[in-house]
Amino acid sequence: MSSRYVRVEWPWRAIDDSANFRWDGTFALPHGASHPEWVPYRLEPAASELRAGDFCTVSIPPTRLYVGHYEEYDPPRNLGWSPAPTAGIYVLPPENADDEEAGCMLYLGSADPIRLEPVEED
Repeated sequence: MSSRYVRVEWPWRAIDDSANFRWDGTFALPHGASHPEWVPYRLEPAASELRAGDFCTVSIPPTRLYVGHYEEYDPPRNLGWSPAPTAGIYVLPPENADDEEAGCMLYLGSADPIRLEPVEED
């Protein structure tokens, strides 16, 4: 299967017309087992079952992640949406913790409903 993306309307952010960047209100999720990018997000129903205009659930199930790095933004980072994020945390799956290219930035302090909890190593 070739690499593809599923574009979903991202309901937690509003387009900020005053921003330097033009965000279109969507979020692209990699789709397909052979896709080189990784994100912690999951779609229900699966991307293969979705058609244009369908409703779906986007979530990050309880997942153990490795933190690659953390950034604070003061002032909040201008990325084209409102509210602008105040921090970002770059996460990787534990099996790829040594590969800085294998992760995903999660933006914090905006409206995305992301909850993080530190865990102890087993």
